[in-house]
Amino acid sequence: VNGDLVVDGTTADIRAETVNGDLDARSNGGRVEASTVNGSIRASLPANFSAVVNGKTVNGSIESEFPLTVQGKFGPRNIHGTIGAGGRTLDLETVNGSITLAKAD
Repeated sequence: VNGDLVVDGTTADIRAETVNGDLDARSNGGRVEASTVNGSIRASLPANFSAVVNGKTVNGSIESEFPLTVQGKFGPRNIHGTIGAGGRTLDLETVNGSITLAKAD
């Protein structure tokens, strides 16, 4: 409930939630579901990652180091799009925080 969370799901699916804390999800291949109320979400992904992305924040921004093919309407706080060829899904949601899609080191 209260605290930051780091999850490393090498090839497995990730489902992580916290209420008051930042969330860092590191994935190499599975589906990612991450949510927090008062915190930011960072998804660290391989440079060749492919996924369908659903991101939503109420009070924050969404940034991506990956090119995204956006579908439908989008804005600074809501996005539905595809990285690469799509396939697995990234569902990322926060109320008071930002969402970052980052290329893993």
